[in-house]
Amino acid sequence: MSEKITISPSNLTFLWHSCKKCFYNHHVYKNRRPMTMPLVGKMASLSEESFLEKNSNEIDESIPSGKIISTQKSLKAIVETDELLFRQYTVSGKTDLLVEFEDGTFGIFDCKNTSGDSDKSWMYYTQLAAYKYCFERMGLGTVSQLGLIYQIIDGFYQDESGNNHFTTKQKFVEVDPNMDQFIKLLGAVIQCLESEIAPNSSPKCSFCKFAEKYKETSN
Repeated sequence: MSEKITISPSNLTFLWHSCKKCFYNHHVYKNRRPMTMPLVGKMASLSEESFLEKNSNEIDESIPSGKIISTQKSLKAIVETDELLFRQYTVSGKTDLLVEFEDGTFGIFDCKNTSGDSDKSWMYYTQLAAYKYCFERMGLGTVSQLGLIYQIIDGFYQDESGNNHFTTKQKFVEVDPNMDQFIKLLGAVIQCLESEIAPNSSPKCSFCKFAEKYKETSN
């Protein structure tokens, strides 16, 4: 194998679905798209820390009884295939919340901050399925539940001390991992990255449009 490529669950979710050319360039040529969300990251970490050591029932009564045992759990698994590949592929990422249920199985939950009450589990399922894929291939146990914990911003107020606060409404959505579909997607991703030619860019990709415009003006 001539090269090792590491794929993050978030890139499988956002970058792959937004523009396959950017995804290819990111992993093969290491051309990184600018993608920083410091405010979202800070809000997510505060949310995660608030759940640590709590019972899973405190998130939502529908969740089996268990304990939230860690945040930012590092996971990594080599993608195994019968095909002869030019590169070695690894899926690697960190979970937001890891839950150990009373029956000995585990749950992986992702914390999302949003301004609207809309469920996007159809998009985030890829990210959660990737965590389950890694967790179970590392021999850490069986993941019996995946879910999203939305913090929906619904208010703002100032307390008596003059400190300002945002308020949120919490919503839990269980996510079907659909591992058969995930394995097919992973196969399509590897097939794309194995190619010597980058795929076409998405018609709506502003980054590709900028790159083409810059290339035209530079020549």
